[in-house]
Amino acid sequence: MTPMRVGFVGGGEHARMSLLPSLRHALGGAPEGLPALVATHAGAQLPPLLGELVALAEHKADHAKRIAAVHGIQRVYANHEDMLAHEDLDCVIVCLHPRLQPDVAIACLNAGVHVFLEKPQAESVAESLRIRDAAARNGKQVAVAFMKRFSAPYLRARQIMALPAFGAPSMYEARFTYARYPVDVYNFLNGFGIHHLDLPRFFMGDVDTVSAERVSRGEGLDGYAITLRFCSGALGLLNINCLESSFTNWSERLSISGVGSSLHVENWRRVIAFIAGEDEMRYWEPEDIQPTDAANSLNLHGFVGELRDFVTSVAGNHAPASTLQDGIESVRLQEAIELSVHSGRRVALKEIAA
Repeated sequence: MTPMRVGFVGGGEHARMSLLPSLRHALGGAPEGLPALVATHAGAQLPPLLGELVALAEHKADHAKRIAAVHGIQRVYANHEDMLAHEDLDCVIVCLHPRLQPDVAIACLNAGVHVFLEKPQAESVAESLRIRDAAARNGKQVAVAFMKRFSAPYLRARQIMALPAFGAPSMYEARFTYARYPVDVYNFLNGFGIHHLDLPRFFMGDVDTVSAERVSRGEGLDGYAITLRFCSGALGLLNINCLESSFTNWSERLSISGVGSSLHVENWRRVIAFIAGEDEMRYWEPEDIQPTDAANSLNLHGFVGELRDFVTSVAGNHAPASTLQDGIESVRLQEAIELSVHSGRRVALKEIAA
């Protein structure tokens, strides 16, 4: 198979710290961990290369050249229009502010390439639907980067939930906290809390109605108390706030009750479960002491997985596991929460057209 030609748009911190370092593993051509590295030193057993990162669009020229040098990117462009005009690409990874992503995504789709968008894909449902229309018009796939869906702790939790003995998932409870956020740059629920507007649906299915209240303690210091009713009849509770410290992983919790069973994910790392009929508590956390690719935090926390899934979906011509519609539903829930806060009533998700 001829490796796909991949372009990248953006050079911000998340792109440099998370996505670009994850691409080496996601695109293939590298061994799995230290034992495989030794066994395949001659290169004869290396896995096939799914794609090559051939071009970067970043408006800061010196910055772009440094990124290209570190990651072996062949060519750099000042903007995505020049990149699309001069490169024959199969897909493009876009990592920008959500306000900027719709126009860039639509340009890429109109150029005939598949698109991977950092989450959230846009600031509103209306802007998200513009992307969806362009994808449908051009017959191209769009993935949204909900890497927590691909992270080892949450995948382990989903496996436990699937056990017959767990019972029907009935109660969902989660908290995600952050420090003061820049109100002039981001909408907090959209830019920071969006993962915990996606995860309820990932674990429990579609949301039917939502009720929310907000407390504010100053500019960029807000807290949301949110109750959900899922279409399955299950209930959910969310505490999403920006009133605490910046050590966010220590304040991320998720618990799900089945029938006679429960599971708990602590700090986006440790999984504890109590299953009906089992005498022993189930316990899992990653063995990340070994110096292997599999134990790398970018792999454990889903950055490699989300990118690998995208390039695999493009190569196989099938939908990615985290779709644009998933992204739309998360922003739809965001808008329903905001409507509930402002109206003081429970809001049905169907009120937010999507």
